Amino acid sequence: MKTKCKFTAKRPFFIGYIMLCCICLLLTLGRWYSIFDADFVVITWEIHSHLSNLVLSMLFYLAAGYAWLLIGVKFHIVAFLGVFIIVSNFICETIMGFMNTPDIMDAIYGAVGTIIVFLFLWLTSKYGLVPAPAESVEP
Repeated sequence: MKTKCKFTAKRPFFIGYIMLCCICLLLTLGRWYSIFDADFVVITWEIHSHLSNLVLSMLFYLAAGYAWLLIGVKFHIVAFLGVFIIVSNFICETIMGFMNTPDIMDAIYGAVGTIIVFLFLWLTSKYGLVPAPAESVEP
């Protein structure tokens, strides 16, 4: 099944999307580099130790939310996904100790990443979407 995009993003918002993806990539590379060099820290040790949750929350919400906006899903559904991600982070980091080491700070960093992407998606839905050009049909 092929899904057709109803909207396309204006250039500044597409660049914003790419920049957020690149920031996540750079943060992830910095976190992975510290495996080989224990003295390497991104910003501060506190932030460095919780980067994975921040980046995972950001990337998941950014990919799903942006795609949903382009295919025409209403923003309140996209916002609900963000709430779901935040609640899931807190459940996973507090109640589900058998799967994960409980760490409330991981959940907070995940929530911060989700809120950053929420603001970007809200701005994109409000100011950054234009109707996609109709495909030309050849006889």
